[in-house]
Amino acid sequence: MTDRAAFLATLRATPRGKNPGLPDRSSTPDAPTELRAGEDPIGRFQRETEATSASMSRVTRDTVGVAVVAALHAAGAQRVALTTDLGPHLEAVRSACWAAGLEVADYADVAPQRRQAAALDATVTGCLAAVAATGSIVTSAAAGRAGALIAPTHVCVVREDQLLPGLHALLSGDVLSAAGSLFALQSGPSRSADIEKTLILGVHGPGRVDVLFVELER
Repeated sequence: MTDRAAFLATLRATPRGKNPGLPDRSSTPDAPTELRAGEDPIGRFQRETEATSASMSRVTRDTVGVAVVAALHAAGAQRVALTTDLGPHLEAVRSACWAAGLEVADYADVAPQRRQAAALDATVTGCLAAVAATGSIVTSAAAGRAGALIAPTHVCVVREDQLLPGLHALLSGDVLSAAGSLFALQSGPSRSADIEKTLILGVHGPGRVDVLFVELER
């Protein structure tokens, strides 16, 4: 990959009005946003996720619903909205929430109703992808424009086949072509330290994030 100094030198040497071209992006850079050689992507994803003050639990396809309910109970959530990007896990999660006596709605129905949306305790979403090296989840318009952000608690279901090694794979691949008009990288709960440099969680988004990682059956 072309480094910063080489790219800037190319820009300086290019006559005004000429296209300097894009830097070479064919190889993965040696950077903190990428996996180290031989590193376990799932283990790195868990460490990075927990470093952001989020939690991560490894679950199976058959236990997703139970795990979602456990996360919601731990957060004290009662009013819950589900987004369509849960995909193959949507109905299992819905059934488990109903069985647990939670108030469950589809986020697409709640989103236009400001009072109902503001009253949510939690949202449960899927994701477009996840990035192992940064502990980030990538959400898109499929979750609704605020589906992962509007409630105090966000539970995100990540399938193992959605895990990417680093930002290079995310930005160089085809994943973002499915994002539509919106995609966002989220790393842990919302946080701010603007006032007296005191870190506060949940200022502009969820104060609690629970990631449920669905491992492939082997």
